[in-house]
Amino acid sequence: MKTPCSITTPRFLLLGDSHAGVIGKAAQARELPFSGGPLGTGRDFAIDFFSLTRHDVVFREAEMERLYRQALEPFEVPQLAKVGVPLVSTLGLSLHYLATAPNWTCYQTPDGEFDEGFLAGPLFESIVDTLSRPALAFYEQARAMNLKVFAVLPPQRVPELSDSRVFMAAQALLIERLQGLGIELIDVRAAANDEQGFQRSAYCEVDDPLHGNLAFGELIVEQLLKQGL
Repeated sequence: MKTPCSITTPRFLLLGDSHAGVIGKAAQARELPFSGGPLGTGRDFAIDFFSLTRHDVVFREAEMERLYRQALEPFEVPQLAKVGVPLVSTLGLSLHYLATAPNWTCYQTPDGEFDEGFLAGPLFESIVDTLSRPALAFYEQARAMNLKVFAVLPPQRVPELSDSRVFMAAQALLIERLQGLGIELIDVRAAANDEQGFQRSAYCEVDDPLHGNLAFGELIVEQLLKQGL
């Protein structure tokens, strides 16, 4: 997804997983110029996906790197550190992947319950920190380059193969970690969620268990503008 209007300087750089798609679509609908879009799937950012160079990052996977360089082109700069607009990112926030249920059964009792305190305990914290380390390192480097960074919380949707308890506990921990790095969160849960804390159907993509729809993207763009994009 490239900048909607090539003669207009983009207002933000968008880098993310598939959840970034509706952000871009909503920005286009608002005629809000940006550059970038999805670079890969959620699982692509749970591994060591980038390396650091002076004033820049290099994505290890060739297609990611190509899309990233393409996203930089409208700014006419060769390095991330020289991008003079905010970075909007969903990288590392594909929480349904972190919460894949079979990965957590070994920590459960035979009736499927976690031991009391497990989800708030040090072992869970260590596991989530390990799984999130590559993405958190990316955010840390972006902040070290003096970029203003907005991290967008994902749709509050938990597919059948994921554990909603892990999803919510991991999200709370990641929010804490991101805030500790000086990342600004874009959190539209109050507007998009039902009383149980899950995404209302009005903001869900039809026939899709994971993603938000254009209305959800519009909530995010509106919040970005309110937070000074």
